[in-house]
Amino acid sequence: MDESMKHDKMHWRCCWMPMLGIILWVLSAISVVLAWVAIWKQALVFGYEPIAWYWNALVLGVLAIPMKSCGKRCKSHGDSCGDGTCGMPEGKM
Repeated sequence: MDESMKHDKMHWRCCWMPMLGIILWVLSAISVVLAWVAIWKQALVFGYEPIAWYWNALVLGVLAIPMKSCGKRCKSHGDSCGDGTCGMPEGKM
């Protein structure tokens, strides 16, 4: 396996997965807020009842958990992804 292919896999794990995790957390928070709005208005919000919004929030939050953590994978990859910059390793342009 050449070095660029290894970086592509690490780039996904170190940079894109945490970003996807953040997006899922934000969507989960929005679902909770929409559930509160549905309860407050006592009406459907975008055609969903409050319990459906709570389930969406729960599922999105659970899906976000494994994607947000980076662990040893990124730290062993070096400064390019381990420090959160998501760049190419030195000399690999």
